[in-house]
Amino acid sequence: MSKPIILFLCLSFLCQLTCGQHLAAWLDYMDRFYVFDSGQQKKLEHYKITSYAVGGNCVLYVDYSHNLKVYYDGKVKRLEEMAPTDYTVTDYIVGYSIYNVLKVVENGQQKVICSNVDQYVVEDSMVVYYDRVQQRLEAFYKDSTVILEDGLLQWPVRSYRGGDNIFAYITSFDDKFKIFYRGRLMVINDFVRETVYKAGRDIVAYMNQPTNAFVVFYKGDFYVLEPFMPESFEVGDEMMAYVDANGAFKIFEEGELKLISSYTPDFYQLTDSTLVFGEDGFFKTWCDGSIQEIEKYIPELYRVSERTIAYTDINRRIKAYRKCEKINISYEMVNSLDMIRNLIIYNVGVNTTKIWYNGKIY
Repeated sequence: MSKPIILFLCLSFLCQLTCGQHLAAWLDYMDRFYVFDSGQQKKLEHYKITSYAVGGNCVLYVDYSHNLKVYYDGKVKRLEEMAPTDYTVTDYIVGYSIYNVLKVVENGQQKVICSNVDQYVVEDSMVVYYDRVQQRLEAFYKDSTVILEDGLLQWPVRSYRGGDNIFAYITSFDDKFKIFYRGRLMVINDFVRETVYKAGRDIVAYMNQPTNAFVVFYKGDFYVLEPFMPESFEVGDEMMAYVDANGAFKIFEEGELKLISSYTPDFYQLTDSTLVFGEDGFFKTWCDGSIQEIEKYIPELYRVSERTIAYTDINRRIKAYRKCEKINISYEMVNSLDMIRNLIIYNVGVNTTKIWYNGKIY
């Protein structure tokens, strides 16, 4: 028997939910701040907070009095007595700055990594930043600092693409295309002002400037996949999907290139490690090395996160496709659907929001 958590909302759905791997956070109709943590509902603040964001293992928020706080491992801790300039919350770390001081929070512990920061980028397991006093571009990775560029007068990056654990960028001062991965900085191409490239976890796909070939950097190795740039491509976690110059639909995963179809799909979307696509009006996915048909129609509403696909059927009931199996989530007609990471959130009736987590409905 499911245990409902009833959140009384106004009709415009004022309760704004975001969620982590086992966390969700929201303001109720009286602006009280709650978290959902592995099946338990907890009220953190009685008064309306200023802002919040939910990561994989923590919730960061600015309270009514502008204190910066973190909810981690079941407890609330005050980090600052003032609101940060801005903050970013990812699956594993938090990055924020106050008066040009850049700090990270990892496993609930706070640390200063730069006292004179200018611009910075926060990814799941690294922070790339420009120290304007030292005049260096640096990366904070695995509790240590790596110098990427030195002797610079300003932020030296013309463009960049970041993945969970990888940072690809083009320098603005000497036009080099580089990749920083697992503590190692590599120059990929010289004399590059712009190129087409995307990054995900453990992977960067790009156009090789000297040859115009389509190349993938994957876990330290390089793979030349096509002699020409594809029509389109999407990069996720350790994988990539693309439509080649001849319209064939392909996927690169685990270091191997596989043909999905000789024809271009109606659409496709790669999110995290999950690929969904439409083909002749059918809703399909790629699972365990083969095409799997989810439905014989394209859902009006669907969400993809990690290895789960949640969608509304033709009767506006929620189903999910997870680990190559279809799951019935809701037998009620739903008003809305959202999902981030492992939680499925949906609204039913006039004022009830429910959360599906780990096989149960709360």
